[in-house]
Amino acid sequence: LRDLGKLEEAKLSIRKAIELKPDYADAYFNLGNTLRGLGKLQDAELSTRKAIQLNHDLVEAKLNLNLIAMKQVPRWHIPMINDRERNDTYLQAIRLAIKENQYVLEIGTGSGLLSMMAIDEGANKVITCEINKSISEIAKKIISKNGYQEKITVLNKKSTELNVGNDLFQKADVIISEIFSSEFVGEGIQSSILDAKERLLKEGGTMIPEAGDIKIALLKSNSKIEELLLTGMFNKYDLSDFTQITGNKFINKVNHLDVSFLSKDTIAFSFNFYSNNIIKKKEKIIEVPISENGICIGIITWIKVNLYHNIYYENNPSSGNKSHWSTPIYTFKKPLKVSKGDIIKIKATLLQDQVWFELIE
Repeated sequence: LRDLGKLEEAKLSIRKAIELKPDYADAYFNLGNTLRGLGKLQDAELSTRKAIQLNHDLVEAKLNLNLIAMKQVPRWHIPMINDRERNDTYLQAIRLAIKENQYVLEIGTGSGLLSMMAIDEGANKVITCEINKSISEIAKKIISKNGYQEKITVLNKKSTELNVGNDLFQKADVIISEIFSSEFVGEGIQSSILDAKERLLKEGGTMIPEAGDIKIALLKSNSKIEELLLTGMFNKYDLSDFTQITGNKFINKVNHLDVSFLSKDTIAFSFNFYSNNIIKKKEKIIEVPISENGICIGIITWIKVNLYHNIYYENNPSSGNKSHWSTPIYTFKKPLKVSKGDIIKIKATLLQDQVWFELIE
């Protein structure tokens, strides 16, 4: 039934098998596999762990448990937690922004690090919300392990579900968030921050971050970058057409490559989190002057975040930045030979939670 795509029927049959034979490890594994297919990851984890408990040598169940973990908590969380520059920059902003005995709301608990920083810098109480149950549960454990359980409350909720008087006993003096993606938008940041500002923040309250930019530059081609993005000749074989089916947007980390630009960096879109507006769609033509002769492979993008006052975080890929955020690249149909003084026109489109760039030929 599962192979036929009839997952609900498969689930009922497997539960019947478990009813008939409660110590049947394979049935618990099959149930976990089926529940994973249905998107019921927490139940899938419980069933799979039961299978391993009944039969510790059931490798298939261990493999399934790893797949469930990867879906529940994507692996990018680990380099994010270990991003020292990101952590240090947030600490600077929190230290400057928070005053003694303030009431703080954090959106997106993660490991609980920013909440603990807020308490250490003078906050009286932090309410932090996290939609992912696995993350919220481990954050509670981390916060308790570090001795902050009396000062920090973790809620397994979306920020848009929070209410003053129920989840918060008053509006927050400060709202801290770190819910932007490698392209700034993508995790509902505009709608979430605006909702929190309007409903959950005191009049004249503080936001961390306050604003931010999506920045772009023309990417100079070199052999290492071409190996990452293009196909070409191998011995006598021309493989270049393969790139016709790979798309032209690549979400990569390039801090291990020799990245250089053929233009100055340009702000494509800017965001002000104190604004009362959400940008649902915005299009513009950006004219980018070429700063030196070379071969341009496409456009590279990154983010610059204004956390508080003059405290900024930027993952400019040409500066050897070790940020955990990727720097998406939009390749042209084919590398473009350019000369200093030329003007390249880029069409930039911002949707509420997506962004797109393309060359105007």
